[in-house]
Amino acid sequence: MKKKDNSKDRTKRYRERLTEKQAVAAETADALATIKRLNLSGFSEVGSGVPARTWLEEVQTHRSWLRALQQPEILPGESLKELARRTWQALLTSKGYGVDTDGGGKWVDGQWVPGFDVFYPLFSPSQQHFQVPFDSTRFPGGPFCEAIRDGAKPGWFEVHWVPPADCGNGEADQPIDIASLPALPQRKTPELKKSEPSVLPSATDVPFITGLETPLNEQNKFSDFGSFGLSITGTNPL
Repeated sequence: MKKKDNSKDRTKRYRERLTEKQAVAAETADALATIKRLNLSGFSEVGSGVPARTWLEEVQTHRSWLRALQQPEILPGESLKELARRTWQALLTSKGYGVDTDGGGKWVDGQWVPGFDVFYPLFSPSQQHFQVPFDSTRFPGGPFCEAIRDGAKPGWFEVHWVPPADCGNGEADQPIDIASLPALPQRKTPELKKSEPSVLPSATDVPFITGLETPLNEQNKFSDFGSFGLSITGTNPL
């Protein structure tokens, strides 16, 4: 009788785990569909899951991000690679945008050792901002974030950034002709004031999109930039 009861318990636990996995999978699929519908993009992307395909597309993308971060769009003599590097660093050092740069930390011999995993809110090309201040009506189920494993490690950008395909003759290292660039799209929401930073809601209140649970070989299959991936959890795992 005891053996039979144990078997029933194992079956019950298995079914509970299966139900939980199915619920997570359904939630993930719904979140990914919402990201696609809202066309939210990650670093160096022109749209949801679409990396910049040309030199100009990437230049314009970084200009938009820097403007949203309230940083100078392009510096005199700056190249595309320098622009991309500065955009990434501006994101990592930003305040009030919900960016986390020490994910994956752990306790070692009684001391906390910070990690280097990066969380940041996805960007809305149509709105030209990072879902900040957060609007639950415009972004139901959000805010949506992306995680980059080891993205805050020194030298990470140098290892992972790859210029667009049309930069085969060293265009990525040449100074940008600022005067020849087209204007950026207008921002459709108020600027985030530095004196009154708006912070994303607590991770315990809303689901966060992360990439840490996605196997490295399955992440970012369609982009040459870094190791991106998406899954969903009820709390921020970092």
